[in-house]
Amino acid sequence: MSQFQSLVEALVILVALCASAIWLRSRSTILQEEQGVFGRLVTDFALPAVILLSLSKVPFSLQAMLPAAALFVVSGAIMVPAWFVGKTLGLKRKVLGSIVLVSGFGGSSTLGLSLIRRVFHDGPVVMRDSVILGEYGGLLSVFTLGVAVAIYFGRDEDEQSSLWDACKPFFVSPIFIAMILGTAISMIGLPQNNLAVQIVEDTLRVAGRSLIVLVAFSIGLSLRPIAVRELAALIIVAVLLKLVAEPLFAWTLALPFELPHLERELLVLQAAMPSGAISAVLAKRYGCDGAVASALVVATAVVSLVSLPLTLYLGG
Repeated sequence: MSQFQSLVEALVILVALCASAIWLRSRSTILQEEQGVFGRLVTDFALPAVILLSLSKVPFSLQAMLPAAALFVVSGAIMVPAWFVGKTLGLKRKVLGSIVLVSGFGGSSTLGLSLIRRVFHDGPVVMRDSVILGEYGGLLSVFTLGVAVAIYFGRDEDEQSSLWDACKPFFVSPIFIAMILGTAISMIGLPQNNLAVQIVEDTLRVAGRSLIVLVAFSIGLSLRPIAVRELAALIIVAVLLKLVAEPLFAWTLALPFELPHLERELLVLQAAMPSGAISAVLAKRYGCDGAVASALVVATAVVSLVSLPLTLYLGG
């Protein structure tokens, strides 16, 4: 099966799981208020397991850090045209902050990782490179650049907010701990054919397989109707910047580095992911327009069902 077919299949499975969550929500089997539970299971259970296993199984490679650095740069750079377009449209400060956040940061560490696992059949090198891309390139940029942007646009003029206090929870989170621990293990290695190591790896592997289910249920429970007419201009801006300009910029930036085809493909796919739910969370948490950010996240997720396979197809 080709990677294009695998991606389409992964998206169909994701949609089916999201629909299952919506159906179960309609029957009150699971409640809309429980979306936070599934979100925390993603960030505190399944995702750390995938990160730790993927990084520790394959020796660390500085080469794999180049695409991560490129994704970090791309996420920051794409916020500049988002700010310029928002200013041109005369958006209010808090709405402007939301469009900047949503345009810059995608779901590379959650949705991206779960899709790539299926597309590339859980290959160890692919998973290591994807984790480094998603965590060091994507998630780290969200909790540094993203938090700074959210604080700047969301605060009142006389409000003083500490960037370190805002970022500190990330640096003590299970995700960050798994990143550092997995990187350290990949550098020093683990004993082979050791029963204790195999049991730990099998446990992490089983926990990690729940990622796509938990991500889908979290998305399904968070979906809300959006006012398409009222937000049409902002939706178009977010879609063009996040789903078109960002992967194109990532591909362009990868050329001077002469990245191998696989790493370039992973970089473009991660950059092409729809806006991450973390963008809406940051917008709401630090005073930007959370409702607008949430609507734009949903809109980019829907459009990505077409744009992601098209990106992979056009990229060969």
